[in-house]
Amino acid sequence: MVVAYFQPEIGSAAHVYHDLAKAFIKKGYDVHILTSYPREFNLDKKDKGREFPFEETIDKIKVHRVKHFSVRDLEIFRGLEHFYLPFQYYWHYKRLGIKCDVCLIYIPPLPFYYFAKLLKRYDQTPSVLNYQDFHPQELIDVNYGGIKNNPIMIKILEYIERKSYKNADYITVLSNGGIKYVVDKGAEINKVTHIYNGINISDIPILKTKKDFKIKEVINHKFLITYAGILSPFQGIDNILDVAKELKEYNDIIFYIAGNGMAKEELENRIKNENISNLKLIPFQPREEYYNIINSSDISIVSLDKRMKAPCLPGKLTNLLAMEQPIIGIVSDEIETAKFLKKAECGIVVEPGNINGLKNAILKLKDDSILRRGLGKNGRQFFEKNMELKNIIKIYEGIFNGI
Repeated sequence: MVVAYFQPEIGSAAHVYHDLAKAFIKKGYDVHILTSYPREFNLDKKDKGREFPFEETIDKIKVHRVKHFSVRDLEIFRGLEHFYLPFQYYWHYKRLGIKCDVCLIYIPPLPFYYFAKLLKRYDQTPSVLNYQDFHPQELIDVNYGGIKNNPIMIKILEYIERKSYKNADYITVLSNGGIKYVVDKGAEINKVTHIYNGINISDIPILKTKKDFKIKEVINHKFLITYAGILSPFQGIDNILDVAKELKEYNDIIFYIAGNGMAKEELENRIKNENISNLKLIPFQPREEYYNIINSSDISIVSLDKRMKAPCLPGKLTNLLAMEQPIIGIVSDEIETAKFLKKAECGIVVEPGNINGLKNAILKLKDDSILRRGLGKNGRQFFEKNMELKNIIKIYEGIFNGI
């Protein structure tokens, strides 16, 4: 399994592939993870400054780490990193002297397609490309790094994208809309499957144990609304700040945003300059505390910038459904995330920029505990039917045997 982020780094990719790897181990597979050396900006404060082994076994998973230059907040360096990573990973893989039966690759970064290509040429190992996001479309949607002004870079990325879809041994995507997206761009329909991210249902009682975040923050008398995740141009977090300002008159409502990313400084400045006193911004949290925040929340928010049109699904949805959270989705009505929330009947969808609609949705849920419980129950039922890891592993087994 190849993923750019893994334990002890904090974030969706690290958690998703850790859980997935453990599920494969439980089925008797020998699992290797090829990943990057932990980066300071993705670590909990207790792990910052620590040295980590390049080779380590975690939960019977053999972890191989590649150290490389990495900068989070400079788009040009992030872009360059994506292009040299697959080659550094490949050189490291060759030095390991192992031969795997199949390789599962988390994308993005999109150029990891070249790792799959090199691996196939080197020792005939087939790969499954697991697209969690669609680049360059999402970058173009929000004009990340001014990419719309760089038509050459767009053409390069679109070329890599088309080649990856056309030449992949197999492709998995997070939604039915994702299937249509990749097929329209050249993938073979019989080589694409929709698979949600999952959690082992037997882990849920442990993940739900901790629920004292309000007590620790001395807000146990407050109605808690949270967003936990990456803070980037893709998320449209400004909507949460805008609605917090509109709800300042409600002394019993408090907002928490837990995360890091390129938009953090801008959000901090807004909170300070506009005196948004009913909203608190805290760093990324380790997994146990992340679930503590979810379990302690009255409403959880999923947010995407209004310009985002690619058929992606935020990774946190699996966690929120498993924890029976009522959700407000600040997403455009026509995109995949909105369709998902409506299909699962687990939340309320509000258009980005519709601050009055967002305010009304919050107050509606605040005043109706039966509705909140109902949405949470619907989400859990959808999770058990579609996102339980035991069933997801069976789907992957069929794909692996096929290639």
